Amino acid sequence: MNKTLRSAVVGLALLGGLSLAQAATVDTSVDGIFNALTNSADLQATVDTLVANGAKPQAIVSVAAAAGIPLDKVKDLQVCVNSAAPDAKVLSASCMRQRSMDVAYAEGVNDPMKYLPATAAGKRSDKTAK
Repeated sequence: MNKTLRSAVVGLALLGGLSLAQAATVDTSVDGIFNALTNSADLQATVDTLVANGAKPQAIVSVAAAAGIPLDKVKDLQVCVNSAAPDAKVLSASCMRQRSMDVAYAEGVNDPMKYLPATAAGKRSDKTAK
């Protein structure tokens, strides 16, 4: 029993360390947001992780639009920033309004080059005139 308990504690410690290491390496740049959204099986969990690590909600929605994620899927997401008062007694969440989400989505659709990673369009061809 003691050996089983010790194995369980070691396993939990390793699992906790792994999840902390993953949480510490969240990339909130345009490239990181694009990769996270396009490779995600659970968009809501991905958005929550990105926002928790400092990504701007408007940038997430704009990158989603540029990445081709449908507006209906984006509107179903809760894009919220949670904050706590300095005394940690008051917790609040500010979520994007639907109108703000529409504006950010339109920005991503209208200017996709601003919200796509440089490699999304492929390699740049050399167009030097000879």
